[in-house]
Amino acid sequence: MQYLKRNTKYGITTFLIIVLSITISIFTLAKTEVYFSLSDNPQKEIIKNINQAQASINIAMYIFTDREIALPLIKAQERGVKVRLYLDQDQVDYQYSQSRFLVQRGIKTRISANNYIMHNKFAVIDNRILLTGSYNWTFSANNRNDENLMVMDDPEIIEIFQNQFVNLWTNKYSLERTRQLYKIAKVNFLPVSPTTAKPENKIININTASLEELTGILQISEPLAQKINTLRDSLSGGFKDPQDLLQLSELNNLDLLEWREEGIIITVD
Repeated sequence: MQYLKRNTKYGITTFLIIVLSITISIFTLAKTEVYFSLSDNPQKEIIKNINQAQASINIAMYIFTDREIALPLIKAQERGVKVRLYLDQDQVDYQYSQSRFLVQRGIKTRISANNYIMHNKFAVIDNRILLTGSYNWTFSANNRNDENLMVMDDPEIIEIFQNQFVNLWTNKYSLERTRQLYKIAKVNFLPVSPTTAKPENKIININTASLEELTGILQISEPLAQKINTLRDSLSGGFKDPQDLLQLSELNNLDLLEWREEGIIITVD
């Protein structure tokens, strides 16, 4: 009997140690860094994370006037990163907004349908990094105002923000205001809608596609294409369904939706 009690005691202790270790590990994995303007240079941190992006940068920003942040976004798109920019209505014709500059360089941009203020200030990078806080992407935010920027890698928090971005991007944008922005920027605007002429289909078999085909047809970065190939090789028999691509944390349903809208047909056989 004494032996059983001793073993039970040791078993409970071991179990509690395991639970504690798992809890500590979970909290250790997720971290938040905080940067304050006028002392920590949040702009530098934003640019660093943009430069490290491999798949996507989804931005919802109230005011965006900082050219030093706009330039690395263009570089990111040039290397195959999908950049999506969602802005407040005032950014359509605000004198110092980077909206027209970015649209002219091919950055997908949509304008909020909110008749008051779209006051969000966040960016989700590769579905793994969240940038948020009081910090607008402006010169004043970094050099004049007292602002804060938080950088998080907590998957649960990131999923909440990413879902909100998808909701804003797909359900809460103004076609009229977005068209006005493109008109001011003197860029052809081709909205995706039931009445829009469908683009010519491009078919890609993700089980046989080369690195060049993945980057060229899907318009993705080379590092992301390499991850797709690595995932394909790790699966018995390769991909069974295009949805299998979502096993990569960098991709989500918005990517699959946009590929369909662009006339890209993904096959597995």
